[in-house]
Amino acid sequence: MWKKLFQPYAVIITVYVFVLIWLLSMIKLNFHFLNPFSNGIKDYEITDIVYSRMRNEDVKIDERIVIVNTGHPDRTKIAQMLQRIAAAQPKVIGVDVLFANRKQPREDSLLQVCFKKNDNLVLATLLENYREDIGQFQAISGIDSFFSQYARTGYINFPSTTTRTIRYFSPMEKTGEGPAFGFATEIARLYDPAAVEKLLNRKKDLETIHYTSTASSFLQFEPETILDTSIDLSAQLRNKIVLLGYSDTDEGDCPLLDKFYTPLNPYYSGRADPDMYGIVIHANIIQMILNGKFVNKVPAWLSFFLAVLCCYFNVLLVDWVEDRYPRLYHPFTRVVQVIEMILLFFIISWLFYTFRLKWDFTYGILGLALYFDVLLSYEAFSKRRHQRLINKLPGIFRKGKGE
Repeated sequence: MWKKLFQPYAVIITVYVFVLIWLLSMIKLNFHFLNPFSNGIKDYEITDIVYSRMRNEDVKIDERIVIVNTGHPDRTKIAQMLQRIAAAQPKVIGVDVLFANRKQPREDSLLQVCFKKNDNLVLATLLENYREDIGQFQAISGIDSFFSQYARTGYINFPSTTTRTIRYFSPMEKTGEGPAFGFATEIARLYDPAAVEKLLNRKKDLETIHYTSTASSFLQFEPETILDTSIDLSAQLRNKIVLLGYSDTDEGDCPLLDKFYTPLNPYYSGRADPDMYGIVIHANIIQMILNGKFVNKVPAWLSFFLAVLCCYFNVLLVDWVEDRYPRLYHPFTRVVQVIEMILLFFIISWLFYTFRLKWDFTYGILGLALYFDVLLSYEAFSKRRHQRLINKLPGIFRKGKGE
């Protein structure tokens, strides 16, 4: 049994493949003509196809969350809208607008009065100056203390990554002023503390956002509707989460304000326009927390181990084919590579779609793409050099290529 499963030749090829992958990962190419291609590849994941093509297209309104478009932020108008919304007795109000500086005393005072009267408000902030040596942010900005002293706050930063697509959020961060909660986390904590406790017990610095809804999945109001005193808002807003932020349903004169790329973008390759406003992303995060449906990942060590096994047994397979069917050696190997790539695509997609299990099998896919070419290079240049090493192994392990 061991004679068949352990082949020094296959071990050497597998080692060469992953050394090559490691070397390639160390090389930094910075050619301008490659930037569009390389950026597109980095900004793409297989699970994007699950989101943009395989998800359920039926629109189901989430009755717990309501989105209110602020339009271009005007403090007097926002204060008036908050008064109307608060009168409808929502359970939580989240305001995704930064009040970084004081402006006109009158409108600032109106806002402050609104914040004083409502203890269920969450205002947006920003975290700045992250220090890796101590693992915390040094400053909380984006809101003047004139406002923040009368309301809860939550940071609206999305984690910085090498891609433009918003895939992750940070539930909680350490700051020089103590622990700080994310905007969505703080809102969910007011609405359902047990759900947030479940989130924090996962003890993950970053959580993958499980997108389940577009803007059409939430009840939305424009400023004019909120400010219309002839409309009773209680039926739509009472005991709900009301999120105020820029969300232009008409895609008017400023369609890209506070808008981002997400995996729900139907153009998952070569995207032209961002597809989701920040307030809708926060709504998705809140929805995920309240539903308790988080994305889990296959451990990195297990993915790497499976990648090595996959590469190793593929080398054994083509070795067997070469010994018995030499004429089919090349075409068989290329066909197997294509079939395995397709199967992996469907397996990774199925795991994510069915179990919300994210499997990063990058090393395995690269191994499948490279092993045959590495094998050919080995046979052409390195076979004789390693044959001496193989001959020194115990007799039980000597069966391999070149004997």
